[in-house]
Amino acid sequence: MRRGMRLIVCQAALLLLLLLQLTTATMTTTTTSTLDTLALAVAQVLHQSEMSRCQTLYVHMEYSALSARPQLLELLARLLHALPAATLQPRCLFQQRPMEYRPYEHAVLLLVDDMRALRRLYAELGATGNLAYTLVYMLEPQPTLAMQLMWSRSVLNVGLLLPDSQQLLLLSYFPYGAAADGCRRIRASVVNRFLTALGRWASDVYFPAKLDNFFGCTLTCATWPDMPYLVRRADGTFLGIEGALLQFMADNLNFSVGLYWLNESQVRDTFNESGWVFEQIFSMAEYALGGFHYKPNERSEVPYSQSTYYFMSHIMLVTNLPSAYSAYEKLAFPFHPFLWQAICLVLALGCLSLWLLQRFWKQLPQHPYYQLLVLTMGGNLLPRELPQRSACRLLLIIWLLCAWVLRSAYQSGMYQLLRQDTQRNPPQTIAEVLAQRYTIQLVAGNAERWLESLPELSAQPLRQLEASELQSFAGLAARSGSDERVAIITPYEYFGYFRKVHPMSRRLHLVRERIFTQQLAFNVRRHSHLVGVLNRQIMRAHSHGFLEHWTRQYVSAVDESDESIARIAAIPYETVNGQQPEGEQRLREDEPVSAKLLVLSFKELAALFWLTLWALLCASLVFGLELLLHK
Repeated sequence: MRRGMRLIVCQAALLLLLLLQLTTATMTTTTTSTLDTLALAVAQVLHQSEMSRCQTLYVHMEYSALSARPQLLELLARLLHALPAATLQPRCLFQQRPMEYRPYEHAVLLLVDDMRALRRLYAELGATGNLAYTLVYMLEPQPTLAMQLMWSRSVLNVGLLLPDSQQLLLLSYFPYGAAADGCRRIRASVVNRFLTALGRWASDVYFPAKLDNFFGCTLTCATWPDMPYLVRRADGTFLGIEGALLQFMADNLNFSVGLYWLNESQVRDTFNESGWVFEQIFSMAEYALGGFHYKPNERSEVPYSQSTYYFMSHIMLVTNLPSAYSAYEKLAFPFHPFLWQAICLVLALGCLSLWLLQRFWKQLPQHPYYQLLVLTMGGNLLPRELPQRSACRLLLIIWLLCAWVLRSAYQSGMYQLLRQDTQRNPPQTIAEVLAQRYTIQLVAGNAERWLESLPELSAQPLRQLEASELQSFAGLAARSGSDERVAIITPYEYFGYFRKVHPMSRRLHLVRERIFTQQLAFNVRRHSHLVGVLNRQIMRAHSHGFLEHWTRQYVSAVDESDESIARIAAIPYETVNGQQPEGEQRLREDEPVSAKLLVLSFKELAALFWLTLWALLCASLVFGLELLLHK
């Protein structure tokens, strides 16, 4: 009896053990089948999506519990087995190691067990610049929290694998949408499905575009009004080179432009090379415009990133025109100094010839030197004093002809020279500016960079501008014609715009030798996803010639003559320092000049008057000496 009971118990235990083994085998088969399906789905994404075009696949494994490690390793092993053998893409595996910033497009596969592990991976990354195509698998998925973390790190090309009953979903998010609450509301959305029965994905799109259309969402730009860069009209449209580019991008990408106007203190702080003020600025705005020069080598301590350049800014010198030539100097202007030397040499040789003839021949007419002077000035000789021989008469005719040509040439240019307020030759090179000891004026924030590019300036008298370069041109023009020698170091676009707006720019002189050329770019949050967006729009504007067109619209060319400049109306706007945009226009050359009779005044004839007076005084002195000597 007991033996029968024991047999029944053993049979029951064996049956239970078989049942447990069968259940375990069924669960293992199910798990294996799920891992194989998951590995196949991931392999297809890696092989068929944009991730396959990246040079290297970076695989990061991070887990909070050690029990998750075998499952993640098993999935990785099956994934590597499922990938095509012909794949030549190198793979790098990192385990329990935070991610680092990579400044190039790359593919990333993240295998994590929960949100804590995912946060640890991005703990040392402020942003990624949206340069990674990221595929995420979580054992304990939290789609919304994961998408919000990715948005905070500028990871937009991301897909999260989510098993859902009989299918596998690929989730992502869209920061900008057409819905009323679609601006920056981060929530997980299904972008693709893996069809388990067919063993493939339902669509070929794994990383849909998210930044081609902002659906009217507002992107805030930090800037300040400054021509020829950017000014906003009352109707909301923009003027200036940067303003036209900003409007161009807003129209193409369908976003609304919000503005955060910088105050004078913030504008001054933007010149600081450390860029600390942008930490404050980017708490209020997504990007900044303001003639910021491009730095090709980004330093890790700078709190911003930059787009590619959109404008080439030439740093040049603008000087006032020197004082006008005096009335005495103008009397010698019609002839070159070399010609005056030749004339004096001929007269000296003529006088020497007369002296030799008078000494050795002694048959010359009375007062020969006076008669030579009379002939040279266009006077006549008495018939009895004319030469009798043909050779001498030919010589006389040649002398009269040459003197007539010289007198006519001198008289033809003298009237115009007396009428014009002819300036002295301004400096044509930087070396001439330095040699003539011009006082160099420059904006305080740029002084360090200017001195680095032109160390010779350190030996020159320097003065800081109290206003911007554009506002200082009027004061510089007012100094033209004086004995002061003043120059302003300025980006050429300021002076080019000033030439477009004010004819008084003719009172200024541009030294056409460039100090250096700098590139202007957008500043954005460090490694922001907007860098790529801005770069594509800037390249589009460059390739279609829009930027060149906008530049010509607001800035005259360096070699363009004043007569050919297409004038534009001055654009009124409120500057950050409260002064007039182009300074106080004390010289109104653009007003019509009333017609008047052009007659020579005492001012133009002063030199002749004083020469006559001095000659009479000298003659009186000689006459007085003669009286004393003949007593």
